[in-house]
Amino acid sequence: MSNILNGIDLTALRQFADGVVQTPAKGDARFNVKTKWEHQARTVATVNHYWLGGEKYQRHFEIAADEPVELLGKDTAPNPVELLMAALNACLSVGFAANAAVMGIKIHNLEIETDGALDLRGFLGLDPNVNPGLDEVNYVVRIETDAPQERVEELHKAVTKTSVNFANFTKAIRMNATLEVSKA
Repeated sequence: MSNILNGIDLTALRQFADGVVQTPAKGDARFNVKTKWEHQARTVATVNHYWLGGEKYQRHFEIAADEPVELLGKDTAPNPVELLMAALNACLSVGFAANAAVMGIKIHNLEIETDGALDLRGFLGLDPNVNPGLDEVNYVVRIETDAPQERVEELHKAVTKTSVNFANFTKAIRMNATLEVSKA
């Protein structure tokens, strides 16, 4: 019998989880993204490393962001809100794959669609009573599986209980800012 379900290596997952139970510091993770403004509304974020269990791991990814032409960009990449929603969807997808594997549920197909509306009066500073961000996000999980409905509902509860980005969306995060100014 294969120990891989939904592409998740259950043995490796259990070993990692057991290691974190035995030594909680092994579960300490820190991520870092550096974003550079290019021009107009376009930025490029670079991911060079992350920390796990006190050890630094090198990697390299670039993530572009822009705004649609109607919002004064050049429409060369998704906008920051779309990237935020994509990050939520990706995190939920991983959660579904991993939790389903642990529960013995095979996923044949999975799609998550997220939708949210903004009132740009807040972003533009036109009305101080208008939130510049999202007030509500709706998401739809479309999952194809042979598991019974009640098991899929248990799976959904497990995913929303353990998803990092679901937690990030549903509770306030303390933001600590440092402003460094240099003269041109």
